[in-house]
Amino acid sequence: MEEYIGQDISFWHKWWQNKTPESEIQMWDFYAGRHWVLKYVPRNGIVLELGCGFGRYNFILDKMGITNEGIDFDGELIEYLELWKLRYNLNPKFKQGNILKLPYNDNSISGCISLGVVEHFIEGPHKAISEMYRILRPGGIAIISTPSITLHNFYFHIKKFIRNLFKKYLHIKLIDSPFFQYWYRPRKLVKYIKDAGFKVTQFRGIDLLSSFFMLGKETGKNIYNGSFAVKLANFFENTFISNIGAQSFTIAVKEAEKMHCFFCGELLATRSSLQTYVVPICMNCINEPLIKFYKEGCYPFFDLPYIINPPLLKPETRECFYCNKEYVTDEIFEDFGFSRNVCSDCLRNKKINIELAIKYVKPIWRKRT
Repeated sequence: MEEYIGQDISFWHKWWQNKTPESEIQMWDFYAGRHWVLKYVPRNGIVLELGCGFGRYNFILDKMGITNEGIDFDGELIEYLELWKLRYNLNPKFKQGNILKLPYNDNSISGCISLGVVEHFIEGPHKAISEMYRILRPGGIAIISTPSITLHNFYFHIKKFIRNLFKKYLHIKLIDSPFFQYWYRPRKLVKYIKDAGFKVTQFRGIDLLSSFFMLGKETGKNIYNGSFAVKLANFFENTFISNIGAQSFTIAVKEAEKMHCFFCGELLATRSSLQTYVVPICMNCINEPLIKFYKEGCYPFFDLPYIINPPLLKPETRECFYCNKEYVTDEIFEDFGFSRNVCSDCLRNKKINIELAIKYVKPIWRKRT
């Protein structure tokens, strides 16, 4: 067995073997964090997802009219995505590449998304985070998450410690597991991000439901409507108690004297705006109705309790809340994961999809296939 599998391409080939872009999109909030990504992803410029896998966020963002690209070191996966997107008339670009040496110019990207990627480098996350900082333009947003330490981790390590103690006593050779990833608590992840030069404007532990999923040996049998796990997640996911969740989530800004405004994209925001807001805001956008949701301390939240393992939504006719026109829900993207009806045209409106991301993210939990 390889001693280091975190960046072993053959391991990841097996990992993706029984998955599809459809299944990745339709698990929606199996990994909580969609409300964070959609709230803070820039609507202007180009957004890049590092380690994009099957590209579920690339396709979701494309549906929202957000120009984006995905990069992954698996060339076969990239070729597959380029073909898959044509079938559904989707537009994100995909590249094969090394996230430790990104094929992008300095100050050229408006946003970077890295979800469960930087923890897989045995030498640590420093280089990957520094590369994000290099390619982001002034005021660019980095959305970075890693696994956090949960009750499951404590249980696993205590069990391993006791087992190794007995083996040592019985003179049985100890065999170390191959390296796969690190687990970073929120403040530990923040330290690495600050060391790269970023200003971290918001961070928190999230995803209580995954903590219970792991404690249930990842069978999902303890995750059902009315279960203790679901009740607890519904009650505490939008509170500081979520810090004991399975993920550490951070929002960071490439700070400068002049920065691109989050709302209009113009190079008009000043450093002082980050004293009040968690994203750069220029004076021309200071009266935007939704700006209050970007003040310091205003965290993302789910609009509804978790909906557990609902059947796939078949295409049906609805009326759009925004334009009042009838539309048919999407075969792959269902109702786009929002609690307010929206047609595909209105979803691409920047102000509308910001409002949806802030107020109307509907948490749908389907066990990952």
